[in-house]
Amino acid sequence: MTMATITNKDMTAITDDEIINTEQFEDMRDLLEEDFVDLIQVYFTDCRHRITKLRQAQQEEDNANGFELAHALKGASVNLGATQMTRLGSQLQELCRERLISEQAPLIEDIAVALQRAEQDINQRLGQ
Repeated sequence: MTMATITNKDMTAITDDEIINTEQFEDMRDLLEEDFVDLIQVYFTDCRHRITKLRQAQQEEDNANGFELAHALKGASVNLGATQMTRLGSQLQELCRERLISEQAPLIEDIAVALQRAEQDINQRLGQ
């Protein structure tokens, strides 16, 4: 497993050595079989799009849209076992519920970094 360190809104290190939950990832791969690689590509595309939209929601102080985007990101990530993405998406979702999206630019960038790490980990698992 890879050790990953990210920072939260207080700029303190969060260490989470599990980028992808192997059991969840393999269960999904077994379930979807040949469609799995396509699902992964859709996941990456959708997450990148949602991160762009989250940046916009943060700049516009749009907590409702931020909540919906974070919720969707979290749901897609939990299905694939992307544990860091799930955890960070959940954090952002709760902060949007508290109407604090305007302060969350660093957390959104942490999500972007976590996506890059998830993509590297998944591509390595898929031999790409």
